[in-house]
Amino acid sequence: MKAALFQGSGCLEVKDVPKPEVKNPDDVLIEIHAIGVCGTDIRALAVPPLYEFKKGLILGHEGTGKVVGVGSDVTGVAVGDHVVIHPNIWCGKCHYCRTGHINLCENFQHIGDSIDGVMAEFACIPERMVYKISAEVPAHIAAMAEPLACVLNGTNKARAHPGETVLILGAGPIGMLYMMLYQAMGADVCVSDTNEERLRFAAELGATYTVNPMKQDVPAFLMEKTGIGADIVVDAVGVLLDTAILAAKKGGTIVLFGINTVAQPTVHQVEIVFKELQIVGAYITKGTFPQAVDIIENHRIPVEKLVTLRVPLEQTKYGIDQMAAAKSVKTVIEVK
Repeated sequence: MKAALFQGSGCLEVKDVPKPEVKNPDDVLIEIHAIGVCGTDIRALAVPPLYEFKKGLILGHEGTGKVVGVGSDVTGVAVGDHVVIHPNIWCGKCHYCRTGHINLCENFQHIGDSIDGVMAEFACIPERMVYKISAEVPAHIAAMAEPLACVLNGTNKARAHPGETVLILGAGPIGMLYMMLYQAMGADVCVSDTNEERLRFAAELGATYTVNPMKQDVPAFLMEKTGIGADIVVDAVGVLLDTAILAAKKGGTIVLFGINTVAQPTVHQVEIVFKELQIVGAYITKGTFPQAVDIIENHRIPVEKLVTLRVPLEQTKYGIDQMAAAKSVKTVIEVK
């Protein structure tokens, strides 16, 4: 089968590799139809790299496709079912798994960065990591289930009420998913980004306000618009805790979602105390895949608008580069 392999910083190769087979009783063999490009894929391929991937493995973790084979113990899905893939294989044995915190598993196998991913024609995944989705959902939209499930973990930690103000720092696909979910809750959403095209896109999707931090002071802008600051601030970038602390209102909540392993922001701890802020981390998905599937199947938010580039597997590097250059909001690689 053909697959997109990570060959080190700035290097990706699409080549023929052995097709996976059903070997374990809980294996599910999936014919992959579409894979979303994630920011971690972009950072791993950056020069120098900003995220560490294992060299030589198949990229991709935001996958969807059709079941074409199952192990002897598989009962939840059958050949012909369309599924989306949970990419973080938890062990089920460590303290965190046994206390319900599967996203904090101490023995994770991360599809697409530590073991082979799904940016290929086929993938073999344990049954507990796949979720059925309606065959009527186009593959490029179904591929949005994984990032949506991750964002839902964040919004579940910080729910907005109608009329409240939410500030989203970062207008990439994750920031836009946060915006859509908070809009659905009835909040006024302000989106901040340094890219004017991304800000225009956010405005087209209904952002109440947009602000470019290269042109305006974001906390001052929020104070001018609201008089008190934001009820909820989401850092979808991973380097903007300083801004989030200053922009949040007294008693507000900050959700840290973006990941940047080299960022070391200065923390204004006294501001956290004086303003009695709540700061929560939201790491990947935590029991939110069924909710994500329901949202997509029932068109509860327009996730399809975020997919602005669809390319075949052979053009994977081009698709990733376009997203890295902010010329695509969300790139989806299509296989079948």
